[in-house]
Amino acid sequence: MCAASPRSAGLIPVLSVLLAVPIGWAQDQADWPRWRGPRDNGSIETGRYPVKWDAETNVLWKAALPGKGCSTPIVARRTIFLSAPVDKHDAVLAYDFSGKRLWQTILGREREGKHRNGSGCNPSPASDGQSIFVYFKSGTLARLNLSGEIGWKINVQQRFGKDTFYWDVGTSPVLTEKDVVVAMMHHGESIGLRWPRR
Repeated sequence: MCAASPRSAGLIPVLSVLLAVPIGWAQDQADWPRWRGPRDNGSIETGRYPVKWDAETNVLWKAALPGKGCSTPIVARRTIFLSAPVDKHDAVLAYDFSGKRLWQTILGREREGKHRNGSGCNPSPASDGQSIFVYFKSGTLARLNLSGEIGWKINVQQRFGKDTFYWDVGTSPVLTEKDVVVAMMHHGESIGLRWPRR
């Protein structure tokens, strides 16, 4: 969960890992590989979850994030991945289940978000368990391995036309057996882009 905590000068994004999440995952190692989960329905069948929420007792750890408007996290192979702006750059971050940052990979200049709490890093990553796929408002579409090394990177907006809608980009990559798919929104005809995953 990506949340914001008040601070005197503004907001600090915080990655909070809830007690509700790791209890079941620690024993059966279930992944949450994309925005809507393993079955694309926002839920998972395994695990035990608290009936009531208490911010004092249900939070295992918190980690301050480097910028506002991060994506929702995904989990692959017991690692938490999310996209976030880092010094006005698009980036992917990885954390272990104890809250330790494992790595951070910068992918290029951020195209900033319009909303005061948003950024160009709103879309959530997607994973096939071997790679992480990310898309940003800047047009950067990339594949990274689980260690944060870039497998490939392209700018689809430079190739196929800039996103021209007023709203910020929030389209998370969708994986098929062979391709990664992103929606590219334009005034007039929009397109769905399929790009080979390898």
